[in-house]
Amino acid sequence: MSKSITLTWSERFGQADMGDWAIYIPPTGLVEPDRHLDHPERVARLRRLVAKTGLDQHLDQVVPRAATPAEIEAVHSAEHVARMAAVAEAGWGDAGGGFTPMNADSYDLALLSAGSVLTCTERVLSGETDRAYALARRSGHHASRDTGYGFCIFNSVCVAAAAAKRAGIERIAIVDIDAHHGNGTEAIFYDDPGVLTISLHEDRMFPAETGAAEDRGGAGAVGSNLNIPLASGTGDGGYLFAIDELVVPALDRFEPELVFVVAGVDAAMYAPLSNLALTAGGYAATAERLVAVAERHAEGRVVFEQEGGYSLVYSPFCWLKLIEVLAEAPRSEDPFAPFLADGGFNEFAPHQRALVERLVKENQE
Repeated sequence: MSKSITLTWSERFGQADMGDWAIYIPPTGLVEPDRHLDHPERVARLRRLVAKTGLDQHLDQVVPRAATPAEIEAVHSAEHVARMAAVAEAGWGDAGGGFTPMNADSYDLALLSAGSVLTCTERVLSGETDRAYALARRSGHHASRDTGYGFCIFNSVCVAAAAAKRAGIERIAIVDIDAHHGNGTEAIFYDDPGVLTISLHEDRMFPAETGAAEDRGGAGAVGSNLNIPLASGTGDGGYLFAIDELVVPALDRFEPELVFVVAGVDAAMYAPLSNLALTAGGYAATAERLVAVAERHAEGRVVFEQEGGYSLVYSPFCWLKLIEVLAEAPRSEDPFAPFLADGGFNEFAPHQRALVERLVKENQE
């Protein structure tokens, strides 16, 4: 039976420019101006790629609504929301941590990004669509209750999960495949046994002080948080082994009624902010496994929420694979595959197996 798939898209996601920062720091001293990694072209290229491959034919494109401040305050403090509005009104500032620049458009864009995930969630829960992919900009998984951080202003997936809880969903899984630890998501739901938060990330890449495997949930919720800190250079083999041995079993035990996937692709080859070296094919295989979990336990209800991915050239191909899997559409060519096929990073190394097997044992104790 064919599936109906929603894709949310607003032209604003492909337009808002963060200026001439050099990677993620302001150009000062010896650092010359370049452009901030959170550049709109990477998202605009994905939207064009969806059209060029004919994937549009398999999708129901919807313009998302913006989240309301009240919906944001379900997971963030009113003070944080008010401060973000004030920074945008001033025209420039920082959302938190010193490397999360905001301009006059950022507050409204963050509300629209959270609204994009809410729109997808509402359509999935109402039965209007089977699966959904929320295109968004800005990211959210580093934002915690009282502050933004790491390019993130509001935690969109947490806002959507809170809305799903209000709609009566009791068991929600959030699987974060972004290269960086979903510290904000973990913090917001750390004491909630009804939300299983899973993060696969490069060990101590960002934030360096969070994401440890021993952080497994708060009082009354032990086991509701699973961190999988992977070694640099893990590649597809080690990553999929972790998915098969840790992520899927944890999800099967939890039996979620709704699955969210924080779909960052900044763990890919050519990514400027990580060293995990996944390929577009690896992302497709990851998506297949997570969609299968949703089919087994959640009546197929799954929402992918787009987050990090900062290679202007390769990130769009990785995101495209996720959408193709959701839509059960024909797979398009990855033009980089011939260059990546024989890379040493594809090999499944003994130390990668040993790490995952240790984490499996620890999570059974």
